[in-house]
Amino acid sequence: MNRKSATTDLVTSLPGIGEPTQTQFAGYAAITGNIVEKTSSGKEESLFYWFVGCEDYANKPTIIWTNGGPGSSSFWGFFLENGPYEIVSAEKPALAPRKEAWNNYANYLIFEHPLSVMLSFAADDEDIPANVGEGIQQYYQALINFMDMHPEIAANPIILAGESYAGTYLPLLSQAILDGNQKEGNRTLQLKATVLLDAWVDPYTQMAQNTNYALMHGMISAQEKQQLDEKYQHNLPAINAAIQEKCGLYMTNIAQLADPDFSPIYDYLNRADVRAALHIPSTQPLTVNWSQQVSTNYQSGVNDSYLPAVEKLLEQKLQIMVISGLNDAKDCNFLGTQAWLNKLSCKAAKDFHQAETEQWKLQPDGAVLGFTQNGGQLSWTKVLNAGHMAVRDQPAIIMLLKQLIGF
Repeated sequence: MNRKSATTDLVTSLPGIGEPTQTQFAGYAAITGNIVEKTSSGKEESLFYWFVGCEDYANKPTIIWTNGGPGSSSFWGFFLENGPYEIVSAEKPALAPRKEAWNNYANYLIFEHPLSVMLSFAADDEDIPANVGEGIQQYYQALINFMDMHPEIAANPIILAGESYAGTYLPLLSQAILDGNQKEGNRTLQLKATVLLDAWVDPYTQMAQNTNYALMHGMISAQEKQQLDEKYQHNLPAINAAIQEKCGLYMTNIAQLADPDFSPIYDYLNRADVRAALHIPSTQPLTVNWSQQVSTNYQSGVNDSYLPAVEKLLEQKLQIMVISGLNDAKDCNFLGTQAWLNKLSCKAAKDFHQAETEQWKLQPDGAVLGFTQNGGQLSWTKVLNAGHMAVRDQPAIIMLLKQLIGF
C-alpha cells in the first residue's frame, strides 16, 4: 500500500494559538482501500480529519469523536463541546484551550463524515454515500488509511464516542472495525469501548417516550399527553416538534435557551491562513454545518433500529457506555434510552439490569453529578444539569470515561 509520510499532515502553526503545544495532524484520508485508488466515479475522494494528541501521544489511547445529524459536522464537538479549543475571536484569530478538553487525557480525533460534510468536499455527487451503511464503510476505510499514515498510534486502544445520530453511526463503525480485524491482511484496530451519548439507537421505542418525558417535567398536562398520543400515534417522528410548540422550551436542554453559536467556526475555517495550516484546499466558503445531500440520502432509513447491532457488539465482548443528559427533552431523552436498554437481553445486559444505581461523584464527599448503573461491560449514566450536548454541559464526563473505561 502506498503510504503518505507522517510529517506531511503535521500542524506546525495554528492561527490564534501559534505553535501547538500538542502534536497535531490534519488533512485528508482516502475513503477507498488504497490511498491513491480512485472511487467508482473515477475521482479521488477523502475525508478531512484533525488529530490533537495528548502528552506522550504515541503511547496513549485515541478517542474518536463524532456528532450526529445525519450529516452534521463534528466541529460541533471540536470547538463547542469537548475538543481542544474554543474560538475567542475568528476575525482576529484567538483560540483558548478548553479547560476540560478531552485531549488532556487521551488523543482526540475527528473526521468530517460522511463525504460532503463541511470540509470533506465531494468532487462528485456520485460518491456521496446513498445510505448509512455506505457512509460507515467510507469512514472505516478513512480511519484505516489514517492509521497507516500514523503507525506510531495505530496499535494503541481506540475509544469511539459520539452523540445523537452517532447512536446509529457508532454501532455500525464498531462492527466494521471488529469485522475488519478478522480479515487477513487488514490492519487490526484495538477497539476498547464505544460511548453513546444521548444516542439515536432504537428510534420508535425512544420517540414513544417523548410525551412521558414532557408530562413528568410539567411541560404538558395529562390531558394534553393523551391528546398528543392519540393524534401522533401513527406519526411519532412529528411528536417532539408538537411538544416543543406547546411548551416553548429549548428541547436540547430545557434549562437553556438556544444552541451555541456556530458562526465563529465558519469564520475561522474560512480563513486562508487557517486552511493552509490545516492542509485544506482553498475552495468554496463554508456556510452550513451539515450536508443536505447526506440528510436526504439517509432519510428513508433514519428511523431504523440499531438495537440488534448493540446487542451483537455486547455479545462480542465490546464495552459500551451509555450516557444521558437528564435535561435532554429531544427524541433521545433518558426515558427513551431506558426503554431500549430494557429490551437488551444478552449476558452483559442481564448483568447491567441487575446492577444497582449509584451516585456519580468526582470525590467521595463531593457533589452528586449523576447516577450510574454499571454492569461491567454495559453501563448507563444519567447526568444532572446536562442536555443533549451532555459533554458541553458537564465537562466532568471525561473523568467518568476514565473511571469506567480505564485509560
